[in-house]
Amino acid sequence: MSLPFSIFDVLSPQTMAILLISVAGFLVVLGLAMPMLKKENLQRRLAKVAIEHGGMQTMVQKKSLMTQMGLAGNSRATQRANVFAKLAGTQSTAILRKLRMAGIRSSNALGVYVMLSLLLPVVLGLIAIFYGVVIFEKDPTPQNLVIFGGGGGFLGFLLPRLYISNRITKRQQSIQRAWPDALDLLLICVESGYGIDAALIRLSEEIGTQSAELAEEISLTALELSYLQDRSQALDNFVERTGMDPVRQVVGSLKQTEKYGTDLGRALRVHAQESRDLRLERAKEKAASLPPKLTVPMIVFFLPILFVIIIAPTIIQISQT
Repeated sequence: MSLPFSIFDVLSPQTMAILLISVAGFLVVLGLAMPMLKKENLQRRLAKVAIEHGGMQTMVQKKSLMTQMGLAGNSRATQRANVFAKLAGTQSTAILRKLRMAGIRSSNALGVYVMLSLLLPVVLGLIAIFYGVVIFEKDPTPQNLVIFGGGGGFLGFLLPRLYISNRITKRQQSIQRAWPDALDLLLICVESGYGIDAALIRLSEEIGTQSAELAEEISLTALELSYLQDRSQALDNFVERTGMDPVRQVVGSLKQTEKYGTDLGRALRVHAQESRDLRLERAKEKAASLPPKLTVPMIVFFLPILFVIIIAPTIIQISQT
């Protein structure tokens, strides 16, 4: 079965090539320009949450700042979020949690994710069918349409989830690498007489050079501590945004200090030592796993060359005699 007309009857191959090259060039330029289009960088975020102890901003200003950073929404954003939450169904809470863990906190994040999850399978499925039928000149049989469309749709279904999962993994790795040093700095601030709020603000300023993700999370926690009436909720939000057990343990100590007035310095010293020990153990595990990983590359790339170097002179001597 073949189409009654070809797309090349409407568009010449040269025009098709120009269109495809133009689209590819636009996507490349857009990909390169995306980092420049971000509204806020780390320094601006930290400057916004540099709240002095005792507070120099009014509650209205703090609420406006929370809205800008996606921690509190206005009525329109709340209405839009409710609409997309209905589209997402029972998974809306889990999706929002993953978006926060990935560092995506804008008021329309859920809507963008839901729309991409719905549209990408359709768009990539149609693109796959177009390439299969027009570019590769396959017959548009039902079997080919199902194969191309299903493959493109499945890829479109996976792409948003893979992107979010990859961002979560990268953020957690960055936080995990800087966490022991962050605990040491927090311990120094606490033993120097800082309160928890002031210590977190100072920590967010100092740890930013090592882990921008951890500095952002700590600055958001400091902002929530000064804004939310329930301070334990701000600490719980910190745990939820990171999703890491070491953070959960330290937050438990902070909550005990807030509630019972226990010695925070001693608890931080224990957590810092445990974090350093865990980092050392992970480094040892990576070092121990290196020889098995090098076995296959050595067999494939190193040993053949070694055999050639050893045997080649003998083969040359035999061939010359």
